[in-house]
Parts: sequence; structure tokens; C-alpha cells
Amino acid sequence: MKHTPIFKDLILVGGGHSHALVLRKWAMNPLPGVRVTLISPQVMTPYSGMLPGLIAGHYSFTETHIDLVKLSLWGNIRFIQDCVTAIDVESNTLSLKNRPDIEFDIVSIDTGSTPSQQVEGAAEFSTPVKPISNFYQHWVSIQEKAKQGKVKSLAVVGGGAGSVEVIMAIAFKLKPVNSAIDYHLITASSDILPGYNAPVIRRVKQQFEKQQITIHSATRVEKLSEGAIYGQNAEVILADEIIWCTQASGAGWLKQSQLECDDAGFMKVRQTLQSLQYNHVFAAGDVANMVANPRPKAGVYAVRQAETLFHNLRAALLKQRLIDYKPQDGFLSLLALGEKKAVGAKSLFSFSGDWVWRWKNAIDVKFMNQFHQLPILSMPAVTELNSQLIDEEDKLEQNDPLKRCNACGAKVGASVLQQVLNEVFGPSYYQPQDAVKISDQAEIIYQSVDALKTPMQDVWLFGKIAVNHALSDLYAMNLKPESAQILISLPYAGQNVQKRQLKVLMQGISTQLDSLQCRFLGGHTSEASELSVGLVVNGIQQQNLFNKQGLKPGDKIVLSKPLGTGVILAAAMQAECDGDTFNQAINSMLQSNAQAAKLLSQLNVQACTDVSGFGLLGHLQELCLASRCTVKLNLNTIPLLPGAEALAAKNIKSSLYFQNHKAFVQQNWPEPITQQPRFDLLFDPQTSGGLLAGISVKVYADLDNSFHQKFYTVGEVIANDGLASQIRIEES
Repeated sequence: MKHTPIFKDLILVGGGHSHALVLRKWAMNPLPGVRVTLISPQVMTPYSGMLPGLIAGHYSFTETHIDLVKLSLWGNIRFIQDCVTAIDVESNTLSLKNRPDIEFDIVSIDTGSTPSQQVEGAAEFSTPVKPISNFYQHWVSIQEKAKQGKVKSLAVVGGGAGSVEVIMAIAFKLKPVNSAIDYHLITASSDILPGYNAPVIRRVKQQFEKQQITIHSATRVEKLSEGAIYGQNAEVILADEIIWCTQASGAGWLKQSQLECDDAGFMKVRQTLQSLQYNHVFAAGDVANMVANPRPKAGVYAVRQAETLFHNLRAALLKQRLIDYKPQDGFLSLLALGEKKAVGAKSLFSFSGDWVWRWKNAIDVKFMNQFHQLPILSMPAVTELNSQLIDEEDKLEQNDPLKRCNACGAKVGASVLQQVLNEVFGPSYYQPQDAVKISDQAEIIYQSVDALKTPMQDVWLFGKIAVNHALSDLYAMNLKPESAQILISLPYAGQNVQKRQLKVLMQGISTQLDSLQCRFLGGHTSEASELSVGLVVNGIQQQNLFNKQGLKPGDKIVLSKPLGTGVILAAAMQAECDGDTFNQAINSMLQSNAQAAKLLSQLNVQACTDVSGFGLLGHLQELCLASRCTVKLNLNTIPLLPGAEALAAKNIKSSLYFQNHKAFVQQNWPEPITQQPRFDLLFDPQTSGGLLAGISVKVYADLDNSFHQKFYTVGEVIANDGLASQIRIEES
């Protein structure tokens, strides 16, 4: 497939309704030459319209949430799980909580809102209903406390539609497990549901009476303490659980930026959804304050804004005319009543009943099915670059990757290298040399080399994983990493984008090398059709050296990491992998083998290797051949990453699986074993896999639980009876 070079970075901050829809639209109609990045602290983003149903137990967590990782993998979008802490719109930079800054050309913000907890004691003694992901975790604990009789009174502060739906859903869910709980809704307004017509308010109050919910109207909360709410009218309401659902506010980092915001911290936008001051900054959803046509914070507006936002983001990148978002004057409002009934309102009309709930349910499910049932993407109809995306300095370059030079002509420019290395490692770091001195130390130097093509869009994480993968060969021999050189192939892109890509990648690489006390010596960069990183790593012998020979009958075979990275990465490429499964694989690959090697060294291990491309059986076979022994594996004790076995059951396989399996075609294992999905994972190629070692019977018998929490026992060495089979597989 022809690689399209990247010239612009579009970053979406927040996984709100508008952005989720924009990502779906973008995936189905991408703009060649633009890299899209989504930044969100949550992997699963909730659909607010189904929150009452989630609380009431009508829906599962999965049914009410959009999997942002799966959506991003499907749409070829870079996903970064992190919190934005600051934005500099002059330098086009976002600061993140847990990683280096990231640059953008166009940015859009859809971070939603959070109930303002400025009242004394509110932050300490109440639970805000947003962000919903945090609230839901607390809601699970409330249910458990209610079952144990530890909740005698529960209060919701706020009188709007969200507050009303939340307390009715809570009362409906908790009544069957604890009918003695008192419920309170506290609002500063003279009545609940301001802005709704009288029939709707009347119907909701009837439901309140049915569920025995007490309304405290015209009660402005002055302060909170543990278990108590104090009103300005001197009223004191006792509550074991207090849920805060009042007027919301925007993110603090927005208010502290150069962007013009209102008093509540919401970004002021034009009808085009652009900032009042900056054409390259957009906002949508609750975080946007539409100055010309103010509207209440409601999900219906965020959904309707998506079409305009999608058009205008593309138009801004292509320097085309933007269109205005024209919000509707009114909208259909459907309020869930806890049980499977709802009340609806549109202007002066109202209606209620179980049929209204079924109507609301159909609307909500249809919306969520857009993300739960992602279609197969076809090849883009347009792959040609629009010249408006290319900066003037880049127009002088040959922009067709197929016509770019090879050999030394494919090197990354010296100016890009100089800028990146000086920014990552400090001023004046860039001092070109034809060769480097490895070490002044006299110890024996061992050297290994490894390389990876990137399996993910997040190159900061990829840089860290590439380091772990390469250094694993040193740890497999109990060597101390001393230094490393890097070989990077970058996809051709505009100079600014290429510099950003290389900088973020090098930040990931250097961070991981530093954490493992391994020096960066330099390296080489070039252009290629896709991103890859190779490392030449040097290690020094410190204590006993691990080898592949040395296994003896009776030795226990242990493994430091579960299997499954290969099938999970393959599934991610096919949009068959959910976000939680993908993230757990990433976390496994981010785990260095340094501590595992240190522990094995303390146990005087002789035979060890790491599990990587040849899979568990391939690398175990190397140990068996070197030691001239046979190993009996217990299939049921092989550790697997969550979700890996389910993906294997779908017959998803990494491309190297078939070669790994072919190497064992002569083996005669029992059919009941070979037909199991977890058997296929024995051939699964591992990226940054664990260490595989043999431990003598005597040493193994003295190991405590702390060891077994770090290593999995997967088999045992038995005497070689002269048969060709080096590995036997059993189920017990």
C-alpha cells in the first residue's frame, strides 16, 4: 500500500460525544496528509443519555460506553491516554500529565464539564456525578454498602434534569436491596426542573412520591461536613452518601490559557466553533460557550455539533470556507423515571409511560450502535495530497514517497536531527562523530541487536517498548545494559511533522534507557515506508552468566510474563480488539525484564532465555536442544494476557504464527490439546516478552509467595528418553 506522507497534525482533546462522532466520520472519509490524535484520560467514554439506565441496572457498563481505543485502532487514529494540563496556543503545544509535550497544527477541545464543588466541604464529602467513569466506580461501592445496611440516607444536590434522573435511578436500584434508605433531592431553585413545563414537573413529582424521595426546594447549600448538608436557611440534612450534580464548570487549564473563557471556565466560541481569538483552536460540547447563541449544557447539542465540527476541521486544514453551527431553538427531552418508564417534553407538550422509555431506549441504542458495530473500512477513494496541507518549505521537496531517494539520500536531514537531539538531550548535545567509544570499562562487552516495526500509532510508547524488547536479550544472559545505539527509519513527512515524530520517539527511547541506566551513544536515521526502530545494545557481565544449556531433570520451568501480545496486536490491526485488552498488552510490553533477571540471578539460575518472536515453544525448544533434555508443559498453567484466548478462539493469528507452528509440524501432541485456543498461543510471537528459565528442585522448594507472584510455573524438565520429542504438553 502506498504510504501517504503526513504534513499536518490535528489533535482532539477529550472523548466527548462530538469528538467520538468526528472520529467515526474521519475514519470513513480521511484526509490524506493529516495525522489525527485523540487525547483522553479515559479509555471508555460514557454516553450521558444512558447514565440513568446504567445506574438503574437496565444497561451494562459496556453498552453505555464508547471504547475509544477500539474506535481509534479501527480508524487509524493515534490514541494517547493522558490528561492535558496546559495549552500554549502561540507555540501550538499541549502539556500532558504523564509524558512530554505534544505539538499540533489544529486542536479541538471536547472535555465536557465537571460539577463545580466550590461550596465548603463539597470536594471532601461529596461525589461529583461527572466525570461519569469516576462516579460509576463509587456507585458500585454505594450498592455494596446499601446491601450491608451501611447507607441510611442518600442525597443528590442539584435540581436539573440530570439530578432528577440520577436520584430516581438510584432509588429504583437500591429499593429491592434496602428499602429503609431515605432519599433527598436538594435544589436552590424554587422547584425542580427549571425550564420544563408544568405537566412534566408534575409527572416527575408523582414518581418522587412513589419512590419516597423528599424534595428540598429553595435550599441553597452553604457547606458540607461528613454525613451532613447545611443549607443557608439553617436546614440540616443528614446523608451518608452525597452526590453533587450542580452547575458545572470547565477545565482549569483552559481558564489559565490564552483562550477567552467565561466565568465558569467554558471556552467562548464563534458560530464556526472556533475560539474567539484563534482560528486554529476549536471547541464543542459542554466545554464550548456559544457566545452568539447560548444554549444549556445538553448532549443533544454536542451530537448536532459533530457535523459542523467535522466539516470545519477539514476546511481549516485546507484553508477553505467554514460553515456556521446553527443550534435548534428547542429539542425533544426524554427523562428516565428510574424504572423502565420515561416522560417526554417538547415545547408545551408532554407525555409519559413505558412506551416513552422504549422510544428513548431505541434512540440511545441506535446512537451507541454506531460505535459498537463498526463497519469494515474500504480503501480511501482519494489518496492524493491537497497542496494546501504542504508548507512552502516542504513544497521544494520531492513529496512522492515512491520517488524519494534511497541509500544515503534517504537520510533524515541534519537540521531535523540537530533540533531534536538538542531538545531531548540538552543544548549542544549534537556533536556529529563518525564512530563512538562504547566504554572505558574493562569488563567483557557483549552485544546484541534487535529491531521492530511499530505496531501502534503512539510512538512515545513504541520507543519505550522497543528499548525493552532489545534489552531483553541482555537480561536473558544476566548482563547489565551499558550502552545502546539506535537505528530509526521514519516515514517521509513534512519537516515539522517529521521533527515532531522523531522528538516524541526519542523522548520515549531516552526515558526508558535512563530508567534502566543504559547510555545512549547515538545512531542513524533514514526514511522508509513505515516507522521502525532498531537498537544495538551492549552489556557487561556482572555475576553468573545465564546460558541456554544447563537444564536438568526435575528443574521447574518458570515464565515471568503472560503470553498473547502477538494475537492482540494482530487483532488490533483488524479492529477486533477492545481497548482494555489492548492496554493490558501495552502494559505488559512496557514492563522491563530487569527485575526478573535480578531475581533469577539471586537463585543461581543456569539456563534462561527470553520469549520473543519464535513464541514460547520456539524458545523453549532452544533450551531443550542446548540442554539435551525434554520438558513437560502444563497447558492449563500457561499464563495468558486477558482477552488473548478469546481472540485465539476467533482464529486470529499473528503473521509469524504460521512459521512458528510449522517448526513443530512433526510433533505428535494429543488432539484434545491441539484443538484448544490456548494451544495456538504457544506459537504466538511475543513483543517484549518475559524471561523463561529453569530452577533446580532444591531451590524451587524454598521459594516463597513473593516469587510466585512474579513468576508462573509452566512445566518441568524430565529425563530425555531418546524420543525425538523435546517438549511434551499435558493438561494437568
